[in-house]
Order: sequence, then C-alpha cells, then structure tokens
Amino acid sequence: MSRAYVETSTCLLEGIDEMVREGYYNDRSEAVNDAIRLLLKQYKVSKLHQKDVKRDEAKLT
Repeated sequence: MSRAYVETSTCLLEGIDEMVREGYYNDRSEAVNDAIRLLLKQYKVSKLHQKDVKRDEAKLT
C-alpha cells in the first residue's frame, strides 16, 4: 500500500477521530480510505451523468 502525507483541518480530523472512537472505523487510515473511495465513486457517477446529459442534448439538435 502506498503512503501519502495529507494536511487537513482540525475539525475534519476530530470528526474522523470521533468515528474511530465510536467504532465505525478501526483507525484513521481506514476512515480516510473509505472517504476517498466514496469521493471517487461520486466523481465517476458525476462523469456518467454529464455524458448522459451531453448525449441527450445531442439528440435534441
């Protein structure tokens, strides 16, 4: 697994720590990896939606 150094706000880090304390995640890395996976999934869905919109617009012209 690769490593990356990331700077974030204290508020976000406290939120991650709270989720770890409450047992939602085993550690910070797991929480951050899950967040990145969700972000990438949303990005891919957004790109698919944009393609659909462009395709639909092309049909109208």
